[in-house]
Amino acid sequence: MLESALEGELTDHLGYDKRQKGASADANTCNGSRSTTVLMEAGPVSIAVPRDRAGTFEPRIVAKRLRRLGSIVDIVLSLSARV
Repeated sequence: MLESALEGELTDHLGYDKRQKGASADANTCNGSRSTTVLMEAGPVSIAVPRDRAGTFEPRIVAKRLRRLGSIVDIVLSLSARV
């Protein structure tokens, strides 16, 4: 679930889906992902965090250099409160 939410954040940041064809060559595009392990209440979880070519993507759900997350319920509730 976390990876899907991160993909959605990247899509919002880029302004188009990473699988969308026809993005211009000079546009900021998806550039793979980096793996990270975060500690949750259920234990350590390994996730793939997407990244962009320009390095301007700052994920909100799993911020850079964040190692501990609360419960997934707390994360979902905080995201729905922002909308």
